Amino acid sequence: MAWSDMQFWFGFLLFFCGLSLHRIGPAFKRNNFGKPLLLLGFVLIFLPSSQLSSIEDDLFIFMVDNLPWIFLSSSGIYFVLHGSQIYWENANSIKILGILLILSSWIYFFTFTSESFDEDLLLIIANLFGMLITFIYLIWLIKFIESRTPKVAESLPLSESEKKYVTSILKRNLEGNMDED
Repeated sequence: MAWSDMQFWFGFLLFFCGLSLHRIGPAFKRNNFGKPLLLLGFVLIFLPSSQLSSIEDDLFIFMVDNLPWIFLSSSGIYFVLHGSQIYWENANSIKILGILLILSSWIYFFTFTSESFDEDLLLIIANLFGMLITFIYLIWLIKFIESRTPKVAESLPLSESEKKYVTSILKRNLEGNMDED
């Protein structure tokens, strides 16, 4: 395997590691490494150091040909998810922008990329069938795991002494009354 091929596949590894680290959430310090790893993986994938082997070169050409509509679609999905209801706040303008980007990605796909549909129709149908089976399996797997996860037991109500203690803390902090304990 040539160095450029290893760079290409290592870029994919870094890209998905960065995606995973970015999705951890802001509570963890490892989250800070997500975006730089995503960018480094993207650079390693799309800027090969030399000529790729035949299989990697075919994949590279396919990705470059499909990059515009994939970028539009991914950006749209990101904006729709970012604009979704979080803590009872909606960002409708961000969601509308995301939906418009997704629609424009589909328009771009059908306008510029679907020229070879006649010869690849069977392949496209097989791919869609495979995606559908994978999607159904993923839903079944999530349902199976969720049904096997033990339910968290409900905590007991506070005792009278605990209620008094919590009340005194709240009074001290909210009212500024230092006399009560």
